[in-house]
Amino acid sequence: MSEQSNFSEKSNFPAISRQVTELVIAGSTTHAEAAINDTAEQYGDWAVVAVLETLEPQVAAMYLSAFDGGKLSLATMLISPKAWAASLAFFAAPWSEEMIEDEPEVLTELLFAHIHGVVFSSDDGERRSNLIHEALSTDWGTTAFAVLLSTAIDEIIELANDIHTRGANNSGITTSDHDVIPLALEIARSDADAWDRVLFELFPDWQPGENQLRARAEVDNEDEEDPDSAYARTTKELLFRLRKQVPSSTSGTLKKGARPSLGEDIFS
Repeated sequence: MSEQSNFSEKSNFPAISRQVTELVIAGSTTHAEAAINDTAEQYGDWAVVAVLETLEPQVAAMYLSAFDGGKLSLATMLISPKAWAASLAFFAAPWSEEMIEDEPEVLTELLFAHIHGVVFSSDDGERRSNLIHEALSTDWGTTAFAVLLSTAIDEIIELANDIHTRGANNSGITTSDHDVIPLALEIARSDADAWDRVLFELFPDWQPGENQLRARAEVDNEDEEDPDSAYARTTKELLFRLRKQVPSSTSGTLKKGARPSLGEDIFS
């Protein structure tokens, strides 16, 4: 009997999913991780992937948000690209407008730790490419990545211009040691369409070959803006955009490329 058929016949698959969900909602991610580890030990990594696939996206978001680059988790390393992309829709659900106004740096650091932790949790280049592709195939994922790139806007402008001139595989030499640069290069080198998509989210008025990318801080007010330039959205603007994309409910299937409505009290 194969390992997978053995799991199907002898294990309580729905019970594992319910157990993990109940533990996550109760705030006990440590015990949820223990349940995931037990599943891996008994049935293998594939079973963990299967369990994670059955979690509601908002539950997966709550679970994964408890881990970052400094906290290893099997869920972080094994969640499928599609399941992760769906969960990103709910990452900003706990944020209030006051939090975004008062602590944009803190929220951005949390988002960076999460995305960087998932994307670089493995040395598998194909998995990284698939994670990036699935996330940036959604509006919320594109906005989430744009938030991170906005924290190094001067370096991103330099990199974008270099990529436009020389191509992604011949670019990347920079004196910047900003943590977001390796992520930006990973996007550009693995998925050209995803790179363009996140740049358009960051620079909504960008017309390739027609205008120049510029940081908003380069001008004091909008009256002084150069009409031949495309100005970047600020980190705070993008955080608000990400919060507004949180689905108001989980009824139906989350659709790629469709802007969800504002979510309120998503976990209440």
